[in-house]
Order: sequence, then C-alpha cells, then structure tokens
Amino acid sequence: MNDGNHGMKRTKPTDRPTPKPVWLLPALLLSALAPQAAAAQLADREGLVDRVVAIVGDSAILLSQVQQHERQLRADGILVPPAGSPESEDFRSGILEGLVNNMLLLQAALEDTLLHVADEQVDDALQRQMASIEARYVSRSAMAQALAAEGMTVQNFREMLRTQIAQGQLVDLYMRSRIGDEAVEVADDEVREAFEANRTTLQPRPATVVFMQIVLAVEASDSARADARDRLAVLRERAEAGEDFAELARTYSDDTRSAQNGGDLGWFRRGTMVDEFEDAAFSLVEGEISDIVETEYGYHLILVELVRFSERKARHILLRPAAGPEQRSQARTLAVGLAERAEAEDFRTLIDEYHDPILPDSGEVVERQISDLLPLAYLAPLTLDEVGKPLGPIQFTTDEGQEAFAVLKVLERKPEGPYTFEEFEPQLRASLADQKRLQLHLDVLRSRTYIDIKGS
Repeated sequence: MNDGNHGMKRTKPTDRPTPKPVWLLPALLLSALAPQAAAAQLADREGLVDRVVAIVGDSAILLSQVQQHERQLRADGILVPPAGSPESEDFRSGILEGLVNNMLLLQAALEDTLLHVADEQVDDALQRQMASIEARYVSRSAMAQALAAEGMTVQNFREMLRTQIAQGQLVDLYMRSRIGDEAVEVADDEVREAFEANRTTLQPRPATVVFMQIVLAVEASDSARADARDRLAVLRERAEAGEDFAELARTYSDDTRSAQNGGDLGWFRRGTMVDEFEDAAFSLVEGEISDIVETEYGYHLILVELVRFSERKARHILLRPAAGPEQRSQARTLAVGLAERAEAEDFRTLIDEYHDPILPDSGEVVERQISDLLPLAYLAPLTLDEVGKPLGPIQFTTDEGQEAFAVLKVLERKPEGPYTFEEFEPQLRASLADQKRLQLHLDVLRSRTYIDIKGS
C-alpha cells in the first residue's frame, strides 16, 4: 500500500492494465532494443540473409532485429499477421518505425552527459529478470538448452539482457527529464478509437473490492525523534568528512527503495517533492549536503549531485523515528474506538476527522484486486462477504517500516469481466496525452538526425 518514495509526492496506484501502445507510436516498446550481434546470430541460425533496413544517425537497424521483435510480440500474445500476407508488411513497418524511434531516444540519451544509470540499479533489475526467466524452466540446464537452440549461451543472454536493461533505464531517465507535461489536446473520438483498437488485447478485468479506509500512523515519541536527529547528525559528519554518501544511504536509510541504489532519487523538478524537501534541495549547490530536513516522512540528509536549469539530481538518507509500545497502544485504542463509532456514524465524516493524509490511500476510495492486496493483513478482512460493515482495526507495517492501523468499510465487490470504456477512459486519455508529448519530442529529434528507412 506504500509507494516507497519518501520525500516524493505520491501518485495513486492503479490495478488496471496498461493499454498496448498504438502502432502510430510503438516507441514506448523500449525493451525491443537488442544488440545487433545477438540479432545477427539468430539470423545465421535460421539461414536468413540479414540486411540493413534503416540507418539512424550512425547506427544501423537490421532485418533480423525486426524479425526478433516480431517473435517477441507473438510470444507476448499479440496477433501477428502471417508472413507474406498483405497485413504483414504494414505490421513490420510499424515495428521498424518503433525501432527507429527507440534508436533516436537512445542516441539522445547517450549524448546527455548528465544522465547516469547506477550499476547497482541495473544489476538489481537484471537479477530479478533472470530469476523470473529461469523460473519458467524446470532447471537452469533446461534454460541453457533452450538458449543453445537459439544460438546463445546463458552468459551471452545475460550480457544481452543487461545491455537492454541499462539502455532502457537510461532512456527512461532521458524521457522523464526531457519530455515535459505541457498541455496537449486529446479528442474524445481519439480515446474511443484507441479503446476499440485495443479492446481485443485487454485482459479481463479481475475481481476487485472497493473500500474506504482510515489509516492511523503510530506516531513516534519525542525521545525517538531526538534520537533520529542525533543519528542523522552523526551521518552528516561522516559524509562531510569524506565517507561515501551512497554507501551511507545504502547502509542506514529507512527509504528502502532508494537505499538499495545508494539513496539515488534521479532528476526531479519543483512540484515533485514535498515542499520542505524541495526548498532544501533547490537551495544547495552541486556537491553540497543539506542540514537535517524534517518532513512528514521523517528526517532527511540531501546531497545534490548535479544541477541543470530547473532540475536537480540528488541522493538522500531518510531516518524515520521509531514508535514505542506506548504510542502503539494509543493508536490501537483510537482505531478500536473508530471501528465502534463507524457502526453508527457516517464513515466519511470519521475519515475527514481522523485519517492521516501522508499515508497511502488513507481517506480515499480504493479499488484493489484481492490477490494483490498489500499488506497481507488486509487479505482476510477483505475476503469477507459483508459489504458496508466496518472492518478492523488492521495492524500492519508499510514496506518502509511505518507502523499503522486501518479501519475499513467495503463499498462494493466487482466480479471478473471485460473492461468498459468508462472504466478505462481516464487511463487511456492520459496514455494518449503522454504519447503525443513523446511524438512532439521525437519530431524534434528526427529533424536533426539523418534517417534512411530502406523497408522491412
């Protein structure tokens, strides 16, 4: 239930699937970028005569890359027209257009010397993806045999996958830093047309439960707050004395998601972080470490690594004061009382009075798949059949160690079924707007890059 971005303003999560990119903008398929050597290796194995199908700047795109991406789409369940059919040429042209766009973005990202992807971040993603792929086989040797049939070793495949991940993360950084949120117009008929075009690719809407909740944080004592500040002051002294800030963040930060990457928050602009965090970060020069910054998430040290116009690239260390038994008991007593009052009083009124606005989904109407409910303490109460009856208190701990209690009220249970246009329209409209912004940026890149498309 927690997004893990301490110091960051949240965006509400969604359980609805992301629509497949429309073929006019297949550049969002960033994972399609594969090293040319691997593509050529596949071509040799299949006895194909490889050839260059496009030149983008100083890079070539091969026919084997288009074919490899086509195979990947087929493996992902996308309906691919049979080779030689009238539709096949248009389909391959769409793939090639996407590979050209991807190459444009990658080249632009590589030229941006201020962008950097941490090796630890790449290695972590590589480990997760390799584990996921290996889990599809009965053994590692079975996976090795399958790769050998494709003309690759496990090590070749691992290196290829690492390159893809590093490139994808670099392009993602580039897109987030360069493609803004300027207003673009998305007409109603465009949204409807995109929905109809993607309708057959949408998985059925899973069974979900809709509920409201009051989430109460277990507040830390004054002594715990003082202890956290003292510990952070020591870490600041160590960093100022020359110890590696990233290693300190990795070892001590309570923001578990950024800690594994040395506290790296990437590039951000004003309007991304909470005010106190931003005020501190944007007052620092490159290489400067902040004083202790207090936000609703805890206490932070901020290191600004790079400054670029209205953006900052920073790392942080977060220490969250720990709650004690007395504070835990007080929060539980309050939650029990709210559950009792909710039997007779208006739940929304209680939410407005008591919910903690900094905790994810507190006070909101939330829709979740039962199978994806987090934390697990929610699972049993929300599988009950009763609708409209207060549930709880539920005691849980967020991913970042914040103790909390929740009181819930189930509003509706939705069975599995196809998505309606009304359910999907907001997400699809936002996706189309993002694609239009991306296309505007691609148009700029195309205007300054040599491109020769020879055909697939």
